[in-house]
Amino acid sequence: MISITENINNLIFHDKSSAKYELFDLNKLNNESINFEIIIVYSSYNDKLNQSLLNGYLNALGTNNYQGNIAQVKIPGGAFELPLLTEKIIKKYQPQICLVIGCIVKGDTKHYDFLSTTVTDAISNLSMQTKIPILNGVLTVETQQQAVDRVGAKLNKGLEYAMVTLDILEFLNKHDSK
Repeated sequence: MISITENINNLIFHDKSSAKYELFDLNKLNNESINFEIIIVYSSYNDKLNQSLLNGYLNALGTNNYQGNIAQVKIPGGAFELPLLTEKIIKKYQPQICLVIGCIVKGDTKHYDFLSTTVTDAISNLSMQTKIPILNGVLTVETQQQAVDRVGAKLNKGLEYAMVTLDILEFLNKHDSK
């Protein structure tokens, strides 16, 4: 198994220099009333992987001159806890779009199959229930190396999620009746 620390150079770090957006940490926010277009919810399990994907996402939004309020919140637990805690965040803040980030790495048991299906279905159902587009950034991978490749500079899934976010926001601004 490849350790994350051996691949630290492949991970992405947050480049704040191009950011035109305001980034808030909901874990540190004090009952302020702020409208967030984008909320990112990520799990603490596989933290370095999730942080890299988050950083790729934020860097791409900055590079593409996104301007607006973004909130991020790290939740306790792993992918299984994401849907329920994301629901609470969405209900409280009512963003235009939400990205959930997590990583499920296959092990030696069927736990991976059950967890992947359960989390994916729950996120899909939550999006329909809340009427908020939720990007499923929960990676399901066979190996640690696949995870590092996807969240790191090699494949940079964060960039892909950012581009889809911008497309969805543009679509909503044209077609949403809010």
